Amino acid sequence: MPNSKYRCHLLTLGCPKNITDSEGMEEILTSQGHTLVDNPSEADVVIVNTCSFIAAARAETAAVLQELGRQKQPGQRLLAVGCMAASHPDLLRTLPEIDGTLSTHHWPQIGALVAPPAEPGAETYTDWRMAPFRRQKQGPSAFLKISDGCNLQCAFCTIPHFKGPLNSKPPATIVQEAQELVAQGVQELILVAQHLTAYGQDLGLQDGLACLLDLLCTSLPTDVWLRLMYAYPQTITPRLITTMAHYPQICAYLDLPLQHAHPETLQRMNRPSNIAQTKEIIATLRASIPNLTLRSTFIVGFPGETRTEFQTLLAFLSELKLDRVGVFRYSNEPGTPAAKLPHQVSPKIIERRWQQAMQLQQAISLRRNQEWQGRSLLVLVEGQGTTEDGQPLSVGRSFRDAPEVDGQVFIWGQAPLGKRVEVQITHATEYDLWGRISPPSSAL
Repeated sequence: MPNSKYRCHLLTLGCPKNITDSEGMEEILTSQGHTLVDNPSEADVVIVNTCSFIAAARAETAAVLQELGRQKQPGQRLLAVGCMAASHPDLLRTLPEIDGTLSTHHWPQIGALVAPPAEPGAETYTDWRMAPFRRQKQGPSAFLKISDGCNLQCAFCTIPHFKGPLNSKPPATIVQEAQELVAQGVQELILVAQHLTAYGQDLGLQDGLACLLDLLCTSLPTDVWLRLMYAYPQTITPRLITTMAHYPQICAYLDLPLQHAHPETLQRMNRPSNIAQTKEIIATLRASIPNLTLRSTFIVGFPGETRTEFQTLLAFLSELKLDRVGVFRYSNEPGTPAAKLPHQVSPKIIERRWQQAMQLQQAISLRRNQEWQGRSLLVLVEGQGTTEDGQPLSVGRSFRDAPEVDGQVFIWGQAPLGKRVEVQITHATEYDLWGRISPPSSAL
């Protein structure tokens, strides 16, 4: 019924960019008088922000929608919004449990989908980049999406198909959103995009990301952390490196999705294949930014990947000694150029290569973590608890750790939740660090 108020449950699947969209939808719904509930059984409307990045993500999304459909109460509606609604609408139409869809760029119109306006065409929100909402954020960290879409044409990726080309938020809108989040107590902003270092190219900006960082660092308190994710190395400019080194607010952390290290593999991927240039960029970054933590992702089993090409990847990992590495098994995505390539690698070989790469990187990660034993780190405390024998234990992250993808710092003792404390590192594992609050406690 038009203009009714509903109880809504919103479930988010997929990446941090979806999290920011969901937070925007939550604020729109509450501002229109709807109520958010934690349990789908208590909702009039269940909303799933879907993911369709690879086949496994689509399968998980479909399974979640089917299960929620089986649990539907009389009169309850199930809505599928986001990436799958844009990339695979035909698949969603095969799920009779779904009562409505909304594609990824149209999420600001969620209010009109939940409660259609009394007058047709009365929807308020039309452009995700300019949507006039305030995100209500709980916790000390928040993802800040600065652009959507991508102009790259990687052979394995479906994102440009359903996200479209690069679509950047105006700098003033980003700064306003960042200030509002910080005003709510957020102490860390993680900048995310499909192609972070291309930010602003569609707006005609030169060195757009560096310019944006200048604005953020001069507009926000000096103790707010800014973290950069998904920065493609070939678009890392000298000015961006200088900017990162200049502002202490910018974490000495960078995520470089390299995908492979053999030129011929990269050429088939339609990725930059100048490995010497990549190594030079990494060397420049490390020389310019002390204690820089580097993260990357790689794909094993891409079509045509030979044993020699895979060994080149292992040699690259051994040489560069990146702090954090995620290794993905190649997923054959219908409709991508890679799906049509000859010499598809067998699942058995892909699994074996994934195991080899992960084992190699575990040893490297352990050695990189061990370099921090005996040193101090500023840690943002995110959790408190006790061990099985009743010892107090806190957990948080340092500048070296992005949420959800990297390790954590475990702290013996009760550290203040939501604050930053200086921790003396006493022990390292492959992914995590352990330590004690440095005396005297320096909660910030």
